[in-house]
Amino acid sequence: MNNQMKQEAKEIISFVGGDENINGLTHCVTRLRFNLKEEGKFNEEKLKELPLVKGAFYSNGQYQVVIGPGTVDKVYDMIQEMITTKKPTATKEPSSNLNVLQKGLKLFSDVFIPILPAIVGAGILLGIGNILSAPGVFGTDALIASYPGIKGLADMILMIANTAFTYIPVLVAWSATKRFGGNPLLGILLGLVLINADLLSGAQLSSVISGDVTPEYWSIFGLNIMKLGYQNSVLPPFVAAYVLVFLEKHLKKLIPDVLQLIVIAPVAILVTAFLTFLIIGPTMNQVATWLTSGILGLFDFNPILAGILFGLLWEPLVVTGMHHALIAVNIQLIASTQQSFMLSIITIVCVAEAGADFAMALLAKNKTDRGIAVSAGTSSLLGVTEPSMFGVTIPAKFPFLFSILSAGVAGGLIMLLKIYAVSLGPSGPLSFVIIPAQFWMKHYLVMAIAFFLSFSLTFLYGRIKKLSK
Repeated sequence: MNNQMKQEAKEIISFVGGDENINGLTHCVTRLRFNLKEEGKFNEEKLKELPLVKGAFYSNGQYQVVIGPGTVDKVYDMIQEMITTKKPTATKEPSSNLNVLQKGLKLFSDVFIPILPAIVGAGILLGIGNILSAPGVFGTDALIASYPGIKGLADMILMIANTAFTYIPVLVAWSATKRFGGNPLLGILLGLVLINADLLSGAQLSSVISGDVTPEYWSIFGLNIMKLGYQNSVLPPFVAAYVLVFLEKHLKKLIPDVLQLIVIAPVAILVTAFLTFLIIGPTMNQVATWLTSGILGLFDFNPILAGILFGLLWEPLVVTGMHHALIAVNIQLIASTQQSFMLSIITIVCVAEAGADFAMALLAKNKTDRGIAVSAGTSSLLGVTEPSMFGVTIPAKFPFLFSILSAGVAGGLIMLLKIYAVSLGPSGPLSFVIIPAQFWMKHYLVMAIAFFLSFSLTFLYGRIKKLSK
């Protein structure tokens, strides 16, 4: 298997024009992302013939090759081994051919994808902790009441889970600093500064505004700066990291080499922290409040219509890569409000895609197509829809249409029933860990409707299409 994977990795290099045609290479959860010198050398048809490849296409200024979760990491490492001896800068990505929107989406993707494992892992643990500690899940009493021996375990699980969201500024500052080209360790230090225990918790800001809590201030050259922390914040550390890297790079140009070690880090951190507590933090907190209120306002204005539209649009957004921006938004929503209707809808969308896949398996004319459809459907049930979209539903067109229509119906039902998720986490049947227990029955009912509606529409249309021939 390993030798076969290496051979296909070599063929992927060949079909994108050879290692000399690769300007940059990164990967996300499921896809290899190439920046190529000569776009005409990208052989989409040959790539799609490889068993490892579930799809190949151009999006957001990159040539993307869909491999699948887990496997993509191995293939990426193999390709890097094959090309880095000749191209030590192969991981650098030129973006001069991207428009402003594409650059923005790519930036969000580059910053937030690396921290997703921590956020998703914490979300799963949060769900498990809630299952153990919430009454009414398995009987009248909570499991920790029925089995006191597991209370300590439940407390530990919840502590670990809440750490990721409380200290998310550290994750964001690290990833953003690395993405902007600065020293990631300075990013970690910046994130820790923003959540220092001596600062008033950001969660108490509303109490400060109402007058219930009196904050402390630094008095610096006549300026009174509130000692406010930025726990559960995303935008302040994101922008602060950019300022940190800007200062770091410019100081390197100005400071003699012999003094850089003792000058750059303290100056960059001090100035960035000062600007963050004075301007960046309050401003970005207000932007985050507007963003969160705006999204919640849209869902409050006409919840069912908002749910339908979001369900309809999610998979097209995944195809274009624009969903990465909404991932960042949902991280902010969860950090601010501890719930998201959008994430609840996303857990259902993949099931609608799976319904279309299994219908296509029944409609398949040969064993190979049937196997591809079943494999894609299984992947969709686990929350990974790219193999399905690029290998099954989009090529056939009508299954993709029926899957997103079914997802739209499911989105409307989710909002009608007011089912929300408490974190990012697994989609499909395993999503119960991020859905509050009181919504489980309703959630799985909507999931079943999405699956069977997509399956039925795809199968019936496919049969009618065959008979009409």
